Amino acid sequence: MTYDTTQRITASLPPHLATFIDDYQQRTGTSKSEIIALGLRALQEQLLAQEYAEYARSGEFVDLETGDGLETGEGEKLWR
Repeated sequence: MTYDTTQRITASLPPHLATFIDDYQQRTGTSKSEIIALGLRALQEQLLAQEYAEYARSGEFVDLETGDGLETGEGEKLWR
């Protein structure tokens, strides 16, 4: 995994998570940065899934064909 730009951060982890990263790194040859990036992507996907589920439960659906459900407060459609 390579990135055009990176940002260095410092994080403190409980021993069991640090050990997990070390073990996973030895088994797979994946860098610690890649392992942490994989975990953060999984967290992003989980949060997005939760947001979609909340949206589905809200009943506020948008018809992507007609744009129904995308109006401003004045009734003007946002989707054309």
